[in-house]
Amino acid sequence: MSHPSIPEPGGVQISGRRTPMVLSVARCLREGLARGAEVPAGTDTVTLMSASDAQKAHVSVVDGELIVAADATADAENTWQVRWSDPTPSRPATDDFASAIAALLTRSDVDWRTAADAFWTRAAAAPGMPIGLNVCCADDESVTELGDHEPDGQGVFGTAAALTSFFQGRSTLFEVLEGGEFGINMTFPVFSALFGANQKVVCGEL
Repeated sequence: MSHPSIPEPGGVQISGRRTPMVLSVARCLREGLARGAEVPAGTDTVTLMSASDAQKAHVSVVDGELIVAADATADAENTWQVRWSDPTPSRPATDDFASAIAALLTRSDVDWRTAADAFWTRAAAAPGMPIGLNVCCADDESVTELGDHEPDGQGVFGTAAALTSFFQGRSTLFEVLEGGEFGINMTFPVFSALFGANQKVVCGEL
């Protein structure tokens, strides 16, 4: 069964299966374009391989548009292993095309408060989300409150790096919890809602 290319905002198209990694890579490319990074010239392909499972995302350029696909006949010469939720390459690019793709994928440098505010703007209205969320940064014990006052103390805490990664959608909730620098204080229904909202931000659906 064939899968049509589906136009995405910001000069990015998804071709074929909309896997979580493909959605995440497409979102990061759109964010790169929004920062002013340019679409590279050429017809090469970059392959991104998930470090945790069998997912792949192949990034190419066709008629000036970025194309992201889960499937390809072969891996490209430029191949990176990345976390599917944060496809920022950790290894230097080997040519100008790959360097331009890496620049598009690299996360923006923002502080955790800015990332938290942006997340709340996207996710506050998602089903099951609380009226407010307390956020505590372990680095300096500073606290910010998202939304309205939360009398039951529902919240998250962590290092500035972990908070930024989570709120930017560059880590899933399970990833930051497993990393040991992020914690939660909330009921299970709120945890479930926060998990769902985070997944949608990671995949560019919020």
